[in-house]
Amino acid sequence: MTAVDPQKEILLAEDNPADVSFLHQAFRRYGHLPCRIHSVRDGEAAVAFLRQQGIYAGMPRPALVILDIGLPKLGGWKVLQTLRATPGLATIPVVMLTGARMEADAAHRAALQPLAYFVKPLQFSEYQPLVEELEELLTMIAGNG
Repeated sequence: MTAVDPQKEILLAEDNPADVSFLHQAFRRYGHLPCRIHSVRDGEAAVAFLRQQGIYAGMPRPALVILDIGLPKLGGWKVLQTLRATPGLATIPVVMLTGARMEADAAHRAALQPLAYFVKPLQFSEYQPLVEELEELLTMIAGNG
């Protein structure tokens, strides 16, 4: 580990502005790692960001992608399926976020194997354990890199 850890780039694909705001605030309040969160509002934008296409040309490759399952245009599971089938993007660590656990998610999880799967907190105070778990995953990823 170096004296100054490099900033961790995170891509958050979330269409609910309140959830985006809460996650940004939670990382500032509860986070300990230097992170920069890039936000997109739909699945097509997430894929374009990761492929560095269009307005996302030159964007950094994220250390972690956080996908809302219920994204417009291209749902979170479809985004993950696209990434897994794309050379150069297939190994990017992905965490799934959902508003509520759904039975159909179990089959998607087994097939696409996201790094983790979390239900979105309902209150801001509940974001602390989520941020702690996300930072643990980032630390684990960096240790394997």
